[in-house]
Amino acid sequence: MSITQEAEKYVTNLLTEQLSDSHSYHSLDHTMRVRDACLEIGKGMELKEEDLEVLELAALFHDTGFIAQYDGHEEASHKIALDFLTAQEYKHKKLDKVLGCIAITKMGVEPKNQLGEIMKDADLTNLGRADYLETLADLRHEWEVILGQKHSDKDWYQLNRSFLKSHSYYTAYAEKHFGAQVKENQKVLKKLAQAEKGNMKKSTKPNKAAKPAPTSITGSRSAQMMFKTASRNHLDLSSLADNKANIMISVNAAIVTFALPVAWSYISTYEYLLFPSITLLITCLASMVFATLATRPIKMIGFTDEEKIKSGQSNLFFFGNFFNMSFDEYHLGMQQTIEQEDRLEGAIMRDLYFLGRSLGRKYNQLRICYNIFMIGVILTVIVFMIAFNVLGA
Repeated sequence: MSITQEAEKYVTNLLTEQLSDSHSYHSLDHTMRVRDACLEIGKGMELKEEDLEVLELAALFHDTGFIAQYDGHEEASHKIALDFLTAQEYKHKKLDKVLGCIAITKMGVEPKNQLGEIMKDADLTNLGRADYLETLADLRHEWEVILGQKHSDKDWYQLNRSFLKSHSYYTAYAEKHFGAQVKENQKVLKKLAQAEKGNMKKSTKPNKAAKPAPTSITGSRSAQMMFKTASRNHLDLSSLADNKANIMISVNAAIVTFALPVAWSYISTYEYLLFPSITLLITCLASMVFATLATRPIKMIGFTDEEKIKSGQSNLFFFGNFFNMSFDEYHLGMQQTIEQEDRLEGAIMRDLYFLGRSLGRKYNQLRICYNIFMIGVILTVIVFMIAFNVLGA
């Protein structure tokens, strides 16, 4: 495994386990986006593999310090990266470059070399993406929850529009590929700020007859975070179940392949080995069956008809419901799903529900597998002792 793969595995586990859900912007997703942006810009500028490695490592570690502190997290990120790479016996010359790229991500610090410029640009490529408003909403929520900084819609849009207006990318590649979208995002923020300014001029007299808006997933940041966290936890538990099943398959396969043939060769001489060998063989085969069932993919038809989509009885976000559909059919179905909030929310809940059902099936079969193995091994020992005392004496 390469140093970057080791680092990605380490950072993923670190942020998944220790980063709070309140970090809705500076999350694992953001880290991976910055890593991908570093590689995209670096390759676009035809950097050497060694420099690409430095950038990738710096991107992976640049926000790890958020697990310890918010303000001044760059210093904590520096220490985490230093400890990990030193333990990996990473070359000092390249290590200094990695740490330098991490330090350059601090606001107000100007880059002094090409790697620093790329790192700085990659960390802010979200400003030049079409989903900028989504990431901006994540940042706003993060500031409110962690820093206690609350802004009116008008002030928030004006604040970030000013930031976009003052921003410029350092590399020609980033400016070419993200600069135009930055300007578009400026225009969007300007319109939003003006709209909020117009709303503030209207009468602020409360409408006593007005009813509070119904709670919904799409309208509640807390609900969205809860669904995102639950989905991630379900996937982690599913991966854990698959690993446990693979361990059981490997252990039982090794027993059947190596241990039992050896024991079988002695049965003609020691007849008492027959019964415990048969018991162990049945145990291993039964355990392997249930371990295999736990990891066996569910049956999927890969097609969803239009009526089920309109009635909200299907979820096109799951590949098993669309892999046999043409792109036009899928595109039409997805449009019908997202054009109405109730359908979209139904798809979100349906996805989490069936993910949970699949996870429940995995763990039930895995529990049976482990119980069979545990009881079978105990029975094998008991049968061996009885057979030895009766036939071996």
